[in-house]
Amino acid sequence: MTARIFLIDDDESLRRVLSKELTRMNFEVESFASSRGVVRAAEKNPPEAILLDLKMPGKGGLELLADLKACNADLQILVLTGHGSVQEAVEAMRAGARDFLTKPVQLEVLRQALRRAQETYRLLCENRQLKRAASTLDDSQELLGSSPQMAELRRAVERTAPTNKSILIQGENGTGKEMVARNLHLLSDRRDKPFVVVNCGAIPESLIESELFGHERGAFTGAERKRIGLFEAAHEGTIFLDEIGELPTQVQPTLLRTLQFGEIKSVGSDVTRKIDVRVVAATNRDLLEMVEDQDFREDLYYRVAILHLELPPLRERPEDIRPISEFFLKREAMRSNRSLHLCSEGYERLRSHAWPGNVRELENAIIRLSVMAEKNELDADMVDRYILRRQRSSDRLPTLCLADLERKAILAAMKQHDDSKKAAAETLGIALKTLYNKLERYDQHSESTSPSSKSG
Repeated sequence: MTARIFLIDDDESLRRVLSKELTRMNFEVESFASSRGVVRAAEKNPPEAILLDLKMPGKGGLELLADLKACNADLQILVLTGHGSVQEAVEAMRAGARDFLTKPVQLEVLRQALRRAQETYRLLCENRQLKRAASTLDDSQELLGSSPQMAELRRAVERTAPTNKSILIQGENGTGKEMVARNLHLLSDRRDKPFVVVNCGAIPESLIESELFGHERGAFTGAERKRIGLFEAAHEGTIFLDEIGELPTQVQPTLLRTLQFGEIKSVGSDVTRKIDVRVVAATNRDLLEMVEDQDFREDLYYRVAILHLELPPLRERPEDIRPISEFFLKREAMRSNRSLHLCSEGYERLRSHAWPGNVRELENAIIRLSVMAEKNELDADMVDRYILRRQRSSDRLPTLCLADLERKAILAAMKQHDDSKKAAAETLGIALKTLYNKLERYDQHSESTSPSSKSG
């Protein structure tokens, strides 16, 4: 992989020879005869390594080194001089040089030094990008809703956020699990540290261990350089493991060790490193059921779910539909520089819908309404035309929520077999114990839909 380097030396013949040799080594070289223009060039397009002579007319190498480090502290500067001395070496290292080489230098020594500098610079840049990707948190984020369920959830978040214990957030898709995780981070002592989001279901199974814990150069095919993992990027902050139920079983022991001992080991390395990370996990699946089916480690479950938060679906708190809709509508009005208002009857229309996709579905609906509406005053007919009618025409299934579809299938099987649990379990292709567990949960949520307890 080609690396850009700056060569700064007032010796024209040396610059010409070194530029030629370094180009053969697959380096892209930009040379300078003095300090003039170097800082500006580094600001515009930073090099991955800099070879700097100390003795130059005008501004000397040590002064230029200090200017470059002030411009970009990540710059990897190697001092190359024919006037080497212990004192100059000490001063250069104090000013931020990573290495000190004396002329004449062996080409292989120079090549290795530049490659090490290149790797360090790229790791620093990658770490900085990971920290930025870790999320820019907005203090204005809040858990919307006036229902008793949301009031209780806010109290639970306030109680659990300062503890630094692992938390499992459970809820259907679209209920706002990531928003809860962000609030937990904002209300903790780690609020000024990274918040790293990991979607465990979106990373290829073959790469997930490398993504989480990093890898060494050459650890596997394609590992051309060392890479830090997301856990290390979240050091002293919070890591949010979304869809943790999708975590492959072969990675679960490694995660368990990380939670138990606070240490990680990158792929291809025998060295463990200590980290300080608070883990917040989320899932829309029943992890205890997965434990029973041996798809999720029991010991990992109890490490992840030291504390537990449950997010209610939107259909169970219809009084929250209006304040959440108002928030999204106000946001879209600001984005489009318009004044948008929805009448009370329009809000009632929204309240009448089941919202199987929960808050995410409602957000998309409000965006669609605000974009398609031709006037600022939005009425119930617009809600019917742009939201409800579209949903009725497009929903071939009664719902796209997997939990709802599963529930409907189980209740239909129970009805088909006159409430015989054994026959229903055989038809559904699930274990009888699994069916009992699911029916028990349905009983807890709604007595009106409980099947009889007639045994098979």
